[in-house]
Amino acid sequence: MSDFQTILQNLQQRTDKTLDTLERENRWEEALEIYHAAGAEVDALDIPRDDPAYRRAYREARRVRAYLYLREANALRALGRPVEATALGEKELEAATASGDGITIARSMFSLGGTYLANGDVERGLKFLDDSKPMFEHGDDYDHRQGLGWWYIIQADIRNAGLLPDGPEAAVAMADKALEILRPLKNWPGVARAHEARAKAYEQMGDAEAARLARTAQKMAEEVLRLESGGHGV
Repeated sequence: MSDFQTILQNLQQRTDKTLDTLERENRWEEALEIYHAAGAEVDALDIPRDDPAYRRAYREARRVRAYLYLREANALRALGRPVEATALGEKELEAATASGDGITIARSMFSLGGTYLANGDVERGLKFLDDSKPMFEHGDDYDHRQGLGWWYIIQADIRNAGLLPDGPEAAVAMADKALEILRPLKNWPGVARAHEARAKAYEQMGDAEAARLARTAQKMAEEVLRLESGGHGV
């Protein structure tokens, strides 16, 4: 049991390090290779599913596997490969459900919703996003609050893209809500993305000065993130 836990912890740490470096430097191909290899390592553990003695290790392995599928799918979307991301997103949700971990399930639903949107399946994408929201609202710890903040960012992006009828005014409101949640968490990638969404909305509204201020705020958040990550690019 302890050996399984140690391996899974190491894989989690390797994944987090890749997120904090390669993803933020937009080195998606390299990140994808690492995530894929780590996922294969989880699969190779072959932890018994039905043995009560291994139940905790099995669920933890499914949680880590779901996280790796999430990161793989995110890299594939960034590389313009949403169809492949969809297949992984569906596996991610299956693994998350097997883990029994609420925040993992919420993240998987959220991620899969975004992937369906990227594939043009708007109705299904919006449904998965809507279903993930109460799961993020269920807890008040960092992970739940961060998830909810990013949920509002995606809602702003959806409106900026014209996928819902309430337009850029609603996009600003959604981005502002994201900032209320993510600023206290010092989630600078989210803060930057929220300001970017505000800038795009103001540009659509024809408010050049508000858009300029939002872009300035975005760059400030990106600079804070760069400094906190030891000088790496965003």
